[in-house]
Amino acid sequence: MSYKTAAEIFSQISGIYDRFLSLITFGGIHSWQKDLIEDMGKEGNWLDVGTGTGEVLAKLGESYEGLRVGLDPAEGMLRKAKGKCRSCGFVLGVAESLPFKEETFSKISLSLVFRHLEDQRSFLKEARRVLKEEGKIGIIDVGRFGGTGVLLFLMKTLLRPFGLLIFGKEKWEFFIRSIEESLPVEEVKRILKEEGFEVLKVRRRMFGTVFIMTAKRTA
Repeated sequence: MSYKTAAEIFSQISGIYDRFLSLITFGGIHSWQKDLIEDMGKEGNWLDVGTGTGEVLAKLGESYEGLRVGLDPAEGMLRKAKGKCRSCGFVLGVAESLPFKEETFSKISLSLVFRHLEDQRSFLKEARRVLKEEGKIGIIDVGRFGGTGVLLFLMKTLLRPFGLLIFGKEKWEFFIRSIEESLPVEEVKRILKEEGFEVLKVRRRMFGTVFIMTAKRTA
C-alpha cells in the first residue's frame, strides 16, 4: 500500500487512534514507549519517524534538553500531534527521504512503524546519514512469531465484524496487511546489521508478539 493511501487512512482515524492503540495493546503501548525511551537515553536531538499523534515525543517531557522532531506522511496525525506537543517540531514527509542535514540527531525512534515502511533499507541508509556517530535507533513493532497465523485468522474471522464496524473495510484490511508484513525479530536484527547498525538490546512484550529493539550507528 502506498504512503498516500496509508496517510489518508491514518488521517481519517487520527481522532480515535490513541484510544484504539491503547485498547488493542491492553494499555501496553505506554509502558513499551517508556521502555524504549529508557533504553535510548534522554539526551540529544530526537527524531520520531512515523510519529502519528506525537505520543513518543510527548513522553520525553517538556524538560527534555534537545530538539524533539516528529515526521509523518499523514497530515491529520500531525494536527493531533501539534496539539499534544506544542514545543515539538513536526514535518510532513516519509522515512526514505528525511529532510534533514547529516548528523542532525542523536536518536531516531519508530513506534509500530517499521513494518509499514515501503523500503526499510532505504530508510536505514537515511537514518545513518542523519544520525550522529554512535547515534541510536529504537524500534517498537509487532514481530512475526509462531502465533501470527492464529492472530491473522482471528482478525479475518472472529474479530472482523468489530473491525469493520469501527474502521470500515479498507482500514481493517490495512491493519491485517500490516500484520502479514511483520518480520521475525532475527530478520530485523540482520537487516540492521547489514545496514551499519549494532543491536544493543531487545525486549519482548505481549507474550513475545511485540519487540522493543535498540541499536547504534557503527562507524
